[in-house]
Amino acid sequence: MPLGVALELVRGRVASSPYDVEAAGHDVQRPGDDDFWDGVRRAVAAREAGLLGEMYVEGASRWHRLNLDTVDSVRAGLTPRARLAVWPDLSSDVDAVLATLPAEGLVECVWQDKDGRIHSAVADEEDFPALAQRVSGADAAALLSVYADDRVPLFTAVMPDSDGVVRARWQTEPTPADRRWAFLTSLHRGDIATGRVTCIANFGI
Repeated sequence: MPLGVALELVRGRVASSPYDVEAAGHDVQRPGDDDFWDGVRRAVAAREAGLLGEMYVEGASRWHRLNLDTVDSVRAGLTPRARLAVWPDLSSDVDAVLATLPAEGLVECVWQDKDGRIHSAVADEEDFPALAQRVSGADAAALLSVYADDRVPLFTAVMPDSDGVVRARWQTEPTPADRRWAFLTSLHRGDIATGRVTCIANFGI
């Protein structure tokens, strides 16, 4: 917008909160509570995770790089009712990341610049040359699909309010980890469950 152009703000009651997005179906939305963050720390320690996407209203998001020293400070700065998605870390081999740009279609590129700031942009094949030029000097980067069937984070959650209650109703596609969490939280002492043993470890099944 050119400098000097006045914004025309119109007062009026909005029909609903931007957080109030109805979830489809009956999937349990995982809260971003202590158990969730313990899982984040374990995934970061195992080098399985290193990036967190925070959508705090529909269409508005921020990205955070995670390591064991920053998990607590990132958590403290998140917006209540934000939708969280945990991803593998950015890659320091930026050239290799850019080499995986598809021939066509949309992608979201997330990258960290030399000053440590994290940026993201959605681009299609017409924008790829400009995107590659912009990202080529980055410290680290990743490409994420924008298509729902291919865009699967490691796990997701919704940040609770300060009283610990989750009040945002985001429409999300639960990941396998989210479904496993929902199943485990539905179990009670004395329940009988059927299934197949896939692994026996020294601490349990």
